[in-house]
Amino acid sequence: MSESHPTENPALSAFRKKKRPKVNRDTSLSAQNSPAADSVVEEESIPEPAAPIESAATVPKKSRTKKQAKPATEVVIKAPTLPKQMDELITVGQRRNIRLEEKLDTEIEQFVRDKRLSIEVLLEALYLIAKDDKDLMDKALTLAHERLQERKEAGKLRRIYAQMQKYK
Repeated sequence: MSESHPTENPALSAFRKKKRPKVNRDTSLSAQNSPAADSVVEEESIPEPAAPIESAATVPKKSRTKKQAKPATEVVIKAPTLPKQMDELITVGQRRNIRLEEKLDTEIEQFVRDKRLSIEVLLEALYLIAKDDKDLMDKALTLAHERLQERKEAGKLRRIYAQMQKYK
């Protein structure tokens, strides 16, 4: 393959002819115990915690020596893990398309915009409050049933009107 073919690209043949020097690399884990690895630990050691502002000018920073460097295995992180945090998050259901009375829709939209909320979050909060107060829930349900009947009546009238327009 090192020979160039007459139909081969000249750049490709020049690339194949180039000889790169071989470099011996130590890929074993014993390289960590070498003197070169120790010097890296000294340079990349964990910095000292910052001193209070009033004593920062008077106390010189101490540099770590080999004896003071702690192996990474001794560091214990007590922060909650990401999967555990994910399990504790609120899960949100599917997106719902709600249709509101036009006047109420504009009022609610303005209200949630002023309070920097969303309609969904407001609805959740109102339900959570109402479910704990029986009188409030009864009032809300009574009003909801009345409004449902009004919507049904309006729908029937619209359908009748549309059919009448068809047969004119």
